[in-house]
Amino acid sequence: MAKVTELELKGIIHSEINNAIGFMGSNLSAQRRKSLEYYMGDKLGTEIDGRSQVVSTDVADTIETILPNLLRIFTSSDQVVRCEPVKSEDVPLADQATNYINYIFNKDNAGFSILYTWFKDALLEKNGIVKVFWDESQKVEQETYQNLNEQEYQILLNDESVEIIEKESFVDEKMKEAMAALAAEAEAQGQLVEDEPEPMLYNCVVKRTSMGGKVKIENVPPEEFLIQKTAKSIEDASFVAHRVLKTRSDLIEMGYDREVVENLPTSNNAILNSERITRYKDIDQAPFTNAPDNATQEIEIYECYVRADMDDDGVAELRKVCVAGSGSYEVLENYPCDHIPFCSLTPIPMPHRFYGRSVSELVEDVQLVKSTVMRQLLDNMYLTNNNRVAIMDGMVNLDDLLTSRPGGVVRTKQPPSQVMLPMQSQTISQQAFPLLEYLDTVRETRTGVTRYNQGLDADSLNKTATGVNAIMTQSQMRMELIARVFAETGIKDLFRRIFELTCKYQDKERIVELNNQFIPVKPTEWRNKYNISIVVGLGSGSKEQQILMLNNILERQLQAFQLQGNREYPMVSLKNIYNSLAKIIENAGLKNVENYFVNPDMGKEMVTPPPPPPLTPIEKIEFKRIASEEQRKIAELELELKKIKSDNAEILYDNEIKLKELELKYNAQIDSQQIKADADLNKMLIAESTKDFRQAAKESQAVQDQVSKLYGQGSTGKTPTGTEPVEQS
Repeated sequence: MAKVTELELKGIIHSEINNAIGFMGSNLSAQRRKSLEYYMGDKLGTEIDGRSQVVSTDVADTIETILPNLLRIFTSSDQVVRCEPVKSEDVPLADQATNYINYIFNKDNAGFSILYTWFKDALLEKNGIVKVFWDESQKVEQETYQNLNEQEYQILLNDESVEIIEKESFVDEKMKEAMAALAAEAEAQGQLVEDEPEPMLYNCVVKRTSMGGKVKIENVPPEEFLIQKTAKSIEDASFVAHRVLKTRSDLIEMGYDREVVENLPTSNNAILNSERITRYKDIDQAPFTNAPDNATQEIEIYECYVRADMDDDGVAELRKVCVAGSGSYEVLENYPCDHIPFCSLTPIPMPHRFYGRSVSELVEDVQLVKSTVMRQLLDNMYLTNNNRVAIMDGMVNLDDLLTSRPGGVVRTKQPPSQVMLPMQSQTISQQAFPLLEYLDTVRETRTGVTRYNQGLDADSLNKTATGVNAIMTQSQMRMELIARVFAETGIKDLFRRIFELTCKYQDKERIVELNNQFIPVKPTEWRNKYNISIVVGLGSGSKEQQILMLNNILERQLQAFQLQGNREYPMVSLKNIYNSLAKIIENAGLKNVENYFVNPDMGKEMVTPPPPPPLTPIEKIEFKRIASEEQRKIAELELELKKIKSDNAEILYDNEIKLKELELKYNAQIDSQQIKADADLNKMLIAESTKDFRQAAKESQAVQDQVSKLYGQGSTGKTPTGTEPVEQS
């Protein structure tokens, strides 16, 4: 199998882009545009002049009811995700990794805003798309400095990230006067004064270029995302692309060759499909027009991720290929990559398909029928309040009749009853209102959004508590199912990507505030140590149930604690009670449990132990007797040790004398090793005796310390007076 050449790759990309755009331009784009129109309450296209044109807002009401519940599920807790360690020794860093990736999502990026747009796109337009990548783009800022002295100006010049654009220098008159005064004073004292250059000040305008280096998350409008039409997911797709409009200036700043960029064709607004036009159609002026300035003219850019065998190994590798233009594409980048930086979620997944179904699709026909019924009902009410009248031609003044106003006069040539006959219209309210009620029931059945969780049903108090609770539980199950689908698909993929990018690219230590503490973080230490799992919170109703259940558990714990005599164990500890209180605070939506309760583990360290109970008179006498007995034993040991030392000293002295006598007597070398061995044996005997003495002294010291504590005296760490251990000689 021959490898794919660059020309063939260009042809593959051209074909895939056309197929993806054609797929979107068919029913997919039309369906999403229709959902946008229904959400914004646009006209249905069936309006008649002079008749009611009211539009029901069922799509918007349903989405705006589901969205807050979903956002509360994922944002009520400090942690959207949790890192689980693979090994037991990795547990200490697991919490740090958990807090840091949540910090990246919420602080480095606008986490709430990203979730809001992401979820709303999914609920409204089938699939929501986000892009997550490591951003190392340059950031160019213009700064102005005034009245810099020489030292400050030199520091600015030595900064490699700074380029001087404009500079103005002038003499610092105040400093010049001060220097002159000092020179005059020095000359008056007879000192030699050297000429110094005039002090200068600088005004300058600089261009500062700073490099990025962080995980960046962006919402992608659905019409900008292209994917192979037969793909089941982003990971198994052979082609994925992000199409955007970039100015020539943006492309040059991104590092592309200026000559190539200036020769690229200007966008003909082909990218502005019907969806994007629908999204911005309420703007008076067309927002997408090319500027006359060449630098600000917009170019169509396609950031493509395609699988192709470019190294002739028989395996199609993933490559990032950036092309520009329309129809005829110019390749700007082409290099291998290891992942596709997009994450998708949908509320109603369809098996074996990438695109699911939106909540909007479930409600659009209901909104259409309700709008029709409401229009007819209103027209009927208008007609009933303003009945048609049959008149005798020529007998009634038509101008007076057509001018309907309170107290108005209608001129007739005959009595009104003879020349005017009201034509009664039949009301349809008896049929219309049950139909509207039925349509609301259909919407509730399809979406799980009921009038109870919307807070709209005034008659809910008249329903049985069991029935209302069953309806609420069913609704919550639908919400939790959508939340679980979001969590196990898009959310999980997003945070896994954040984790992988951080471990791969953040090679420098970073100090961030986690759990009210500034902690150094180095993600390179986390590689191959953690799995990512999603912790999905529960809805408000479930949280209220959890709080009730936790309160019952806490009540039982307190009862058991009282039965234990307000002491820990065997059934309940203070830690168990603290855990229940912490969960109650967490479910109540409050943060920082330490603001309300102290962890018992920390509290034990803060509390000093109580003093020992006072001694009775009998105990004091007994301890005095024990102390005296120990002192007597130590004194006896001292005397015995002194005797042993004296005896052994005499033995050593005799051995040395005998050795000298033998050497003198025989005038020859004798085996002195035996004599030395005898001397060493005597030393060992002395050491053993000393060991026994020290052991006895240690036991006596322990008793003495106990006695001192019982009398309220601190331990001195020494043996009683006259019982100091004797050092071994």
